[in-house]
Amino acid sequence: MDFFQTREKYRKKEIQTVMNLIIKGAVMGLCLWGGWQWGSIEQRRLQADANLAIYENNQQIQTLRREKQRLEHQLSQISAQEQAEAATTQKQDNKLTRLIKGQIARGTEMEQIYQMLQSLGQPVNCRITAEKSVAVATELYSGVESNINLFDGGLALHIEGRTQANGPKSEPWFDPSKPISVRLVYLGSQKVVQDILPISTVLPAEDWLVKIDIIEGELRGYVDLNLQHCALR
Repeated sequence: MDFFQTREKYRKKEIQTVMNLIIKGAVMGLCLWGGWQWGSIEQRRLQADANLAIYENNQQIQTLRREKQRLEHQLSQISAQEQAEAATTQKQDNKLTRLIKGQIARGTEMEQIYQMLQSLGQPVNCRITAEKSVAVATELYSGVESNINLFDGGLALHIEGRTQANGPKSEPWFDPSKPISVRLVYLGSQKVVQDILPISTVLPAEDWLVKIDIIEGELRGYVDLNLQHCALR
């Protein structure tokens, strides 16, 4: 075998070796790619199953929560009915009857008594109707900013507080650590609330009420009002 034949033989062997390496690399790469694709699909399937399980659990939790609220409401209705029946079947001189008789004797209208009874309990279905800042009047300061009219004049508020020692006469400057007085005039009646901030009070109507929250304002000498329209049932 001459030199050229030997060189050709080794060249073919080198080409065959390289081709074998390329084929093996391609097969290995294809296997790795297939394994990665399979793992990715399996991971997405597991994630989808987990998301479905979470969604179903959340739906069950929401259903159970609504059922719990319904049962609690039903239980409160039954309890209230039992207490009302017990109160109305007692002797005519029970405390509830004497209280209502006393209010009627003082000239209180039945509609007003009904409204006051309706206002008892925690307001529900509240929505914000107004947010205002009001200056607090003091012995040294009294301005139009301390009075506010809402609902086309249906509700008027006046707020008074105690002056701080370093408060100026030309600006509102009250002491938020001391009680303030809130005078509310509505529907031909008047209500005065005296307390330390924050203050919360309600004004009853026929089948709804106005919930008023009063907190110390960001402006010096002012308080912030948050008025909410709430249903009673």
